[in-house]
Amino acid sequence: MTPEPFSLLDPWHLLNVVFFISAAIYLPFAFRNASEKIKVYFRYLLAMIILIHETTNPVFKITERGFDWWDAMPIHMCGFSSWCIAFYLITKYRPLFIFAFFWGLAGGGMSILTPDIVLGFPALEYLDTMWGHSLILMGVFTAIFQMNERPFLNDYFYLMVMTTFIFLPVVYLFNIYFGTNYWFVVEKPYGDNLMNFFPDPLPGKPYHFLGLIPAAYAITFLLYIPYLLKDKNAQ
Repeated sequence: MTPEPFSLLDPWHLLNVVFFISAAIYLPFAFRNASEKIKVYFRYLLAMIILIHETTNPVFKITERGFDWWDAMPIHMCGFSSWCIAFYLITKYRPLFIFAFFWGLAGGGMSILTPDIVLGFPALEYLDTMWGHSLILMGVFTAIFQMNERPFLNDYFYLMVMTTFIFLPVVYLFNIYFGTNYWFVVEKPYGDNLMNFFPDPLPGKPYHFLGLIPAAYAITFLLYIPYLLKDKNAQ
């Protein structure tokens, strides 16, 4: 099967979306009642797989996708979420889970639905994108189902403040200095995605942020709504 240009409506893509998201949820859920020893093995193995993927992925991007090394570093929001959830599974350091929950689920989920790639299934860049982002989701759901972790409303507000006033300015300055586009704060990502509905950026003027920031706040808050309803019903 020869890879063709990626299309959001490709039946193979739609099937893969269902498969990868379902697997990312089902596997952690299936082991939720396993012995503590098995659950420890599961999360350590998953953390190792995530870390191996993140350390080898830059090489894949450079050799197979033609990236320059400064564009291939694992510091996109999803890459950072991968590191966070991997080390959370090992250390149980809760702030790492919070970042991965909100930005990993939001960014990873969007990247599975609307991947920033040129070729569709079964191209290596397609499979790598789907696999890598599904690992983020699997890590987060492992924390939820097997480690009884969850976010709270103050976690959401704290992370949004940190992201808006610390992370984003640092990443933006990094991009300006090195000529990169991490977190897509300089230019929109390639292909059909949510940012197509936002204003186009101009040099030094990221006008797409006028739509991106409110949308990001809304999408991440939607992730918290199930917990909001659960807490309300428990009162």
